[in-house]
Amino acid sequence: MDDELNPKPIILFNTHVYPRHKDDHVAPFMHDLAKTCLSFARVVVHCPHAPGLPLHEVIEGVEIRRFTYAKERNQTLAYRGDMHKQVKKSIGKAFLFYSFLRRWKKATRKLVREINPDIVHAHWLIPGGYVTRKALGKKPPLFISMHGTDVFLIEKMRIAQRLAKKAIHSAHNLHFVSEELLSIIERRYGKTRGRDFVLPMVFGLESFSQLDSEPHETKRILFVGRLMEVKGVDVLIKAFSKFLKNDSLSDYALDIVGDGPELDSLQELSRQELIEEKITFHGSKQKSEIAGFYGNADLFVLPSRTTTLGEKEGLGLVVLEAMMSGVPVIGTNCGGIKETIEHGKTGIIVPENDVGALHMAMVDLIQDVAKREQFSHLAHAEVARKYSSETLVTTMKQWYGVD
Repeated sequence: MDDELNPKPIILFNTHVYPRHKDDHVAPFMHDLAKTCLSFARVVVHCPHAPGLPLHEVIEGVEIRRFTYAKERNQTLAYRGDMHKQVKKSIGKAFLFYSFLRRWKKATRKLVREINPDIVHAHWLIPGGYVTRKALGKKPPLFISMHGTDVFLIEKMRIAQRLAKKAIHSAHNLHFVSEELLSIIERRYGKTRGRDFVLPMVFGLESFSQLDSEPHETKRILFVGRLMEVKGVDVLIKAFSKFLKNDSLSDYALDIVGDGPELDSLQELSRQELIEEKITFHGSKQKSEIAGFYGNADLFVLPSRTTTLGEKEGLGLVVLEAMMSGVPVIGTNCGGIKETIEHGKTGIIVPENDVGALHMAMVDLIQDVAKREQFSHLAHAEVARKYSSETLVTTMKQWYGVD
């Protein structure tokens, strides 16, 4: 009866990427955010179709509406993590991208008329913010989340800068996953209006809490993420090769969890370094499986770097997952990672692309058990305090302006 008298507001997520099923490795944080919002809103997600997927479905209470942008077999732009690179490499993909944007805009207008949302929440400034702005009039209010890649890439692309400016100044509220992203936007476009705030995409972190789990006997170092240039996994492999030359550390192994365009070259590098038997490439894993890898790790490393296109790590969510799991972390001073790790207190920060510095940090942490335990407990406590479910729900309700 109360729901009939006081219906929940409708929030429409408009995004070019969303998990294709509940255990998908693609952008799982998006589904965690949607599920968090279900406690106070009806959530509808509008995202691209992909071969084999239904146009409409409900995943754990979240309504999914997918738009088509080409014949099914040609819908190859989304869900690979490299849309911008595909478009730059091929004139055919550039034309497909134009069709993608045009059909997305048309489908957004149609869906807005159908469900009459109270809030439209676009994800990624480009393309999501741009497309959503073009599709909407003055109502409903437009909210935009910036995740990292979108902001770093517009620094290199003039046309994207103009499109981004229009979207930003049309938005009711803006959300950034790191302080660095906020500073970049304000430096380029000036102060923005509305209730803008910084919050990492940390929804669902509590499922990784393993601080009190049984100790393990394996000796393993872990990386989790897409195998692409920005992640710097080649630097980790070279540092691990040097690490193994220490006789007391030669029994350690490296687990690489994830897939991506650099898989073949990274496997070849492990052979060149003569350590292929010490490295296991596990491929993409479901969230529940990844928790098990954290539980077996002595150390987590995220060696991200700035790419030739200017792409950086927006946040490094996997660092927070590792911290929540009680695993000591090493990261680079790239993008939002340096905001996640407090150097010398909750982990170690090293310069990006520095094999020697990463090697020494790995040796230092593995050999200093007391320091590992200190980092583990302090980091876990900090993440658990800042990002509890109750805190996140309150924060999102305040940003959306709903009771």
